[in-house]
Amino acid sequence: MGENLLFSCVALPAFFGLACYVLPKRLAGAAALIGLPGAAATFLLCALLPGMKGAALHIPWLSVGGFHVGLSMRVGALSGFAAAFIGLFGFLIACFSLPYMRQHRFEARYYALTFWALAGAIAATLADHLIFFLIAWEVVTLMLYLLVNLGREPAAKVGAKTFVILGLADAALLLGILLLWKLTGTMSISELSAIGAGAVKGKVLPTTVGLGAVAFLLMFAGAIAKAGAVPLHTWIPSSAEAAPLPVMAFLPASLDKLLGICLLARVALQFFVMTPTLGLVVMIIGAVTVISAVMMAMVQHDLRRLLAFHAVSQVGYMVLGIGTGTVVGVLGGLFHMLNNAIYKGSLFLMAGAVRHRTGTTELERLGGLARAMPATFVAGAIAALAISGVPPLNGFASKWMVYQGVLETKSNLAPLLLIAAVFGSALTLASFVKVIHSLFMGRPSDDVAGLAPARTPLLMVLPMVVLALLCIVFGVFVQLPVGQWMVPSVREMVPGMLPAGKAVSYGLGVWQASQATVLLVIGLALGLLFYAIGRIGKARVTRPFLGGELLGTDDVRVPGTGFYETVRGLPFLRGMFHDAEDEAYDVYHLGGRYGGTLVQHLRNLHTGVLAVYVAWCAIGLAVVLFYLLPL
Repeated sequence: MGENLLFSCVALPAFFGLACYVLPKRLAGAAALIGLPGAAATFLLCALLPGMKGAALHIPWLSVGGFHVGLSMRVGALSGFAAAFIGLFGFLIACFSLPYMRQHRFEARYYALTFWALAGAIAATLADHLIFFLIAWEVVTLMLYLLVNLGREPAAKVGAKTFVILGLADAALLLGILLLWKLTGTMSISELSAIGAGAVKGKVLPTTVGLGAVAFLLMFAGAIAKAGAVPLHTWIPSSAEAAPLPVMAFLPASLDKLLGICLLARVALQFFVMTPTLGLVVMIIGAVTVISAVMMAMVQHDLRRLLAFHAVSQVGYMVLGIGTGTVVGVLGGLFHMLNNAIYKGSLFLMAGAVRHRTGTTELERLGGLARAMPATFVAGAIAALAISGVPPLNGFASKWMVYQGVLETKSNLAPLLLIAAVFGSALTLASFVKVIHSLFMGRPSDDVAGLAPARTPLLMVLPMVVLALLCIVFGVFVQLPVGQWMVPSVREMVPGMLPAGKAVSYGLGVWQASQATVLLVIGLALGLLFYAIGRIGKARVTRPFLGGELLGTDDVRVPGTGFYETVRGLPFLRGMFHDAEDEAYDVYHLGGRYGGTLVQHLRNLHTGVLAVYVAWCAIGLAVVLFYLLPL
């Protein structure tokens, strides 16, 4: 039963993808009819996985000496719930895509690539062998590249950038896996977990010096590149400019975050034991990611790029929480991973619904859509409050746990890291005040003034509503996701961190979500009551005036894009914003610039003189012999 379920969770979406891909052009529209039931069936199968803990599947492919490669999958606490939510996101994206991608010239190819990305993500999550994991991981990267290329005009350039950054990071991951194999003699994730937990004597995974530290850093780079942390984040804002918005909601906002942070958690907690110095480095990267990305988001005028930078910023909280190495911090980092996938997916779908209705995501050209798109407005507002860390929603609950974890580290930099995390949350709220005003409030622009109300297709509204409800449920009933999924995941990865039967200690403070929710509801009810009382009497209406001069009766439209433009002019930030917009800090362009210089120098060394080539060969042979021969 367990083996068949594991195989079906991967094979079913792969089969549906193939069915969509082989459709002839004249039947391309039938891909949607295949896509929705296929995604639903995949979700139903994946939903069974959390209850199948311990189920395993191994189909050998190759065995040479002590090296074994095969299709190895196993359901654990972390992989089970992650795969279930991957299936849920796949189903919701299929619902949204049905009206959004209708009549798209690559509709059938879109569904095929989406199904294959779904199959790769599920396989990577459940993988129990690092080579099989890497193959599935690369399938997701390849599908992302191909899906980005289905988008608007700069798609080819953006797709190349995405593939180069993730490809190089995956090469680093491969090298880290090989070093890990050299250290431990195994690529089985189950065996590595036992080694990391100390169950196998005589084998250790050091991270202080030597190959252990190098392997950790290489695998860490692969994980944060997939998740999108600074400085390997630049592919996400670039992808947002070109990729269809359902692709952004599905991969960079949801699947890539789940895969990257799950790998980071395994590397930092399960495979290796981080030293305090490495833990501090991880936390600093997390804090820098939070602040730098949210500052860039505040000044964006296009909703796509704004949400993309927020997707990067939220990764910082996950990295920060895992870097603390404390129980509450790690729980908060994993919980925020799930929460981010929920509300970030909802926000990208909100942007997709707005673009579907208006044809644009430029904030300057929008406004007043609350009456025309009421369900989208409510769902988007809830997701915006959740990402901003407003209680009692899920984003606040996970951020609160991360804050606690930072304080428990007792590091001298803990106060600064905490200030960065809290300040980043405040800036996120300020940024989404601008978003909600620009999209739904204020006076409509001329482009959207004539839109009729309530015409957004139900299949586009439903996924946003489901995700918005999850933001509320996971915020009010925090113990449901934390107790059911996060605590067992931590106990699985680090048995000594949270032994069975031991309650989670929140240290300096406990967030009582249910009590706080009751108080907040009472406060909102009183506010609505006072507002209603104030509306009973007839208000006096008079013409506005300024300095004694009566103003005209025409409405003044105040676009949200001007809210934080003064930030660009601050002395310390002016140059940084200018350099960032010119992509001066983009590792892709930096690598191209200095890599091109290196290649040119290597070309210059090719003189065509035979004696020079012979000397190179002799020197290389001497180095290899020096390394291989015993002293």
